[in-house]
Amino acid sequence: MMQHHLPRIFISGLLYLAVAFGAIWLINPQSLVNFVGPSAALFSGLLLLWGITPLIAVLLVSPILAFGLDYYFKLDANLAVMIIAVLAIILQGYWTKQLVFHFIHYKRWLTSRKQLFFFLLRIGPIPSLISASSVLVITILDNQVITGTFFYTFMNTWSTSMLAAVFFIPLLLLVNNAEQFKLTKRLFVSFTSILGGLAILLLLKTSQNEQQDYREALFKQSKVEVERLVLAEVNDVANKVNSLAALFKASDNISLTEFNLFSEGILEQSSSVRALEWAPIVTFDERVTFEQKSSSTLQKNFYISERSESGKPTPALSRTEYAPLYYIYPQYNNQAALGLDVYSNPTHILSMQAVTKSITAVASAPITLVQDELAKPGMLFSKAVFSPPEDNGIMDEYGKQKLSIIKKGKLLGFVVAVAQFDNFFKRLAEQNEQEVSFFIQDVSTNKPLTLFGHDFPKVNRHVDTMTIEVFSRLWQISIAEKEPWFRQDKSWQAWAVLVGGTFGAVLFQMLVLMMAAYSSELGEQVDIKTRALILAKESSEEKSLAKSNFLNNLNKELRVPLLAMKSFIEQLKKKGINNIQVTGISHAGSNVALLLDTMMDLSDIESGKITAKEDCFDFHGFLQRTESLLKASNAYEGKSVFFLIDESVPHYLNSDELYMQKLLNALIESAHHLLKVDALRLSIKLHKHKLADTSLFFTLSPLNPASLDTNEHGVIERTSGDLAADSTSLAMAIKYSQLLGGDTTLGALSSGVGVLNSSIRVIISSKEQQEIQQGLIFDLMS
Repeated sequence: MMQHHLPRIFISGLLYLAVAFGAIWLINPQSLVNFVGPSAALFSGLLLLWGITPLIAVLLVSPILAFGLDYYFKLDANLAVMIIAVLAIILQGYWTKQLVFHFIHYKRWLTSRKQLFFFLLRIGPIPSLISASSVLVITILDNQVITGTFFYTFMNTWSTSMLAAVFFIPLLLLVNNAEQFKLTKRLFVSFTSILGGLAILLLLKTSQNEQQDYREALFKQSKVEVERLVLAEVNDVANKVNSLAALFKASDNISLTEFNLFSEGILEQSSSVRALEWAPIVTFDERVTFEQKSSSTLQKNFYISERSESGKPTPALSRTEYAPLYYIYPQYNNQAALGLDVYSNPTHILSMQAVTKSITAVASAPITLVQDELAKPGMLFSKAVFSPPEDNGIMDEYGKQKLSIIKKGKLLGFVVAVAQFDNFFKRLAEQNEQEVSFFIQDVSTNKPLTLFGHDFPKVNRHVDTMTIEVFSRLWQISIAEKEPWFRQDKSWQAWAVLVGGTFGAVLFQMLVLMMAAYSSELGEQVDIKTRALILAKESSEEKSLAKSNFLNNLNKELRVPLLAMKSFIEQLKKKGINNIQVTGISHAGSNVALLLDTMMDLSDIESGKITAKEDCFDFHGFLQRTESLLKASNAYEGKSVFFLIDESVPHYLNSDELYMQKLLNALIESAHHLLKVDALRLSIKLHKHKLADTSLFFTLSPLNPASLDTNEHGVIERTSGDLAADSTSLAMAIKYSQLLGGDTTLGALSSGVGVLNSSIRVIISSKEQQEIQQGLIFDLMS
């Protein structure tokens, strides 16, 4: 017994791994739930075939499967997920076995179309509900998602499990051949099922690839759009900084009113720029004068300050020059920053030396602004403003300008834009067409700083990361689909392929198997009919044998008194007694003997003991002898038969001369009684069907129809005795004609005159047969 279990465990384990990895690889997108449905269908089939052996294989191989899923497909097949999956596979297998045990045990799943329908229903749609329901729990554990719709995942798993069961289990049963089907039927059904399964698999795979390509294209489009909009917003902030820098560069003295008007013109309501600031260069010597003048201009106690370690503004320490924030638009909610020396900014946030050296705006690291009550992260975009440059040219020896050196003018100050992108990022994330989530960080240093969002789950989602340069800073944008694949809205094409492909495949397999089931039904019906025919034949043979035995016994019993009667009549004739009574008794005995011979012939014909010969003979000579015998017979005294032979009738035919003679005698006797005439016309014609295969027709009709004794309807008056005689002779004629391959019928002409027709099959003799027959006749005559 163990010798059978070990190979089966090994084969079951290999099939289990192959189906699980194949399902994960084939079904897009790759997910941990993909293997449950097909594996459950495989286990159901193996359980029906090999009993408990596949269960042992599944339990032993499942840890290997979990390791392979994690190693090759990077899927987290943890203990909880694998336990639920294995339990669902085992439960579906045993439920399937209970549902179809009756069909398998009694070998009735392919005996009829009705049985096949219920068998497929019990191996596919019904038990597949277990694996389809279990994947919902696995999906929640795998993705940590509780809300949302799981209907597509349910339908997809139910479909894959049902298709695998409907195609695999019948194929497995046919290969095992427990039902003892013919090899041709098994090969046809198996080959057709495999081709149909491959076609359906190719269709579903193509549809899945198209869906995933479309999904990936949408994700890439969203990614490009997010990058474009982020860069556009950053550039908009930089453009505002450049515009303000151009204003201070174009004029030596810009008043607060001019600054406010210009800032109001370029600062849009939906812009990410919260405030525009101007910080002029003030030397140490000019500090007191500048503070007094600024206090008068701003109508506020103004002094140059810097931020202490506690974050509070304090008077700035002595240094060569300062760059205090002098103009701020709007001042409301931003007055706390007035007078703050930008040189006091920490270098890791924004180095003013780097701003001075750069010809473009420089962005700072994310900071929490002092004037920001909501403590949202903000950024400073700063640009140094110089006086118009001087162009000094160096001349070569030929007096041509060889090199042009552009020197920066005097540093006038710094233009600063306070930007907060949080509202912009929120608007971007809430756009309906952007079905993605993104997480933005500043990664210019080893310690990333968060600009927007938070880290998100990446399971069953398209995820990508891009890094963009934002004015000397590096921003990393991690982008992913908002919802995993199973929760995304599917197009009607995806649903049509899933539902239509599933039911189409099941219908195809059902039609293929129903052809085999229909052939089984026909075979069973043929067997039933054959058995019935055999029984009927046996019964008929028994009845025929009983009838033949009865006729033989009756013939023997009647022959004894007939022989005694014949012997007594011969003795009377020897004594000279030969009156009318003796002659009548002799004639009656001869008729009874002839009747007994006819009865025996009819019985032998019915039982098949007599078969017609196909000997060559002179048909015209046969007719002449028959006509002569009829004229010489006492029974035909006062009666006549005129033979009318068609010229198409050949002289030599192949048939049975003896039974043709009996047929003519029975026909003529029947015609005399049926037609109630003494003078008959016998028309003989030949009709060719094929080469050397013809029918010979005998037609008996009154020679003189005007002399018939008919009533007003043209029907011949008959007596009961005539009808009895007619039925006996006519039955003899019918049997003899059937023996010779033809038939006998009674008809009437349009004038009402009765006609008796009979046909037999004959063969026209070949020249060689005619020559042989003529030679035999010549030898007999000589």
